[in-house]
Amino acid sequence: MGERYKIAVATSDGKTVDTHFGHAESFLIFEVDEETGSYEDIEERTVTAGCAGGNCGAEQCNSPHASPLDDVAASIKDVDYVLVAKIGPHAIRALARFDITAYDIVLPIAEAINKINEFRNKMKARKTVK
Repeated sequence: MGERYKIAVATSDGKTVDTHFGHAESFLIFEVDEETGSYEDIEERTVTAGCAGGNCGAEQCNSPHASPLDDVAASIKDVDYVLVAKIGPHAIRALARFDITAYDIVLPIAEAINKINEFRNKMKARKTVK
């Protein structure tokens, strides 16, 4: 068994990455085995949509108080990646505070997770060559 990491997926149907980060009311959390590429759906995490009311946290970005997008990011702070159909700069910054990388991608979940794992393995191979 290899290193394990987590991916949060914004999905409306449990099959496809198809939801905007700020509109997501929940995320499916997957745990992935880097070595084998196998993964399992370990939980569904409910959140309050970051863009509730249409503001997407923009007017609060420079405020010392947390924006709705910061709250969403904090609720998934234990994941390494977030897969969404669309994401804006305020949400990307909120996730970056927790070292979470966001990917704006519309694909079946299985295909998207495989692409992340392939990318991780390529990056790992490059590091060992240097």
